[in-house]
Amino acid sequence: MFFYTIILSIILTISFSTFGCKSDSTNPVTSTPFDANSINGTITFVDSLFISDTTHGYYSIDAYSSWPPTGMPSAIAKIIPSKNSNGKYTANYKLIVSGNGSYTLTTAFIKTPYGQGSVLGLGMYDVTSGNDTTHNSGTIFGSHTKAVITSGAGIGNINFNSWIDTTNKIYNF
Repeated sequence: MFFYTIILSIILTISFSTFGCKSDSTNPVTSTPFDANSINGTITFVDSLFISDTTHGYYSIDAYSSWPPTGMPSAIAKIIPSKNSNGKYTANYKLIVSGNGSYTLTTAFIKTPYGQGSVLGLGMYDVTSGNDTTHNSGTIFGSHTKAVITSGAGIGNINFNSWIDTTNKIYNF
């Protein structure tokens, strides 16, 4: 019995020494880690006619593993833009993709009920062309920047402008 008491005392002493001396104030976390396989950022909408009434549609962000798209996106999320202090509409987003890879990010306004011609406009993440599509099909379907997930790590600050052309409907699917 004396032997078990000594072992228990040693375990408790080690436990209190290890866990009792920790302090949250040492080594503060200076960056926010992102969820695994996530793509995070902010979209700024620069359309001349912004749709604030979303009772008949919604804004979305999509991640495609192949481009031009040959099927459904790898990830999709509805986003809710809000007006910031500069008078611009922005939306923060987080997409969870299935794994490592390069992803084309797009935004659109989707009219409901969904049918032919429901997708109005298109915005695309592309830092080489000024972060917007400028309605140039060569830019849209050509070579462009992609968000890249490696080793399952999430990435952030994938910020871009989105032209969702609701007035001219240049991109109407």
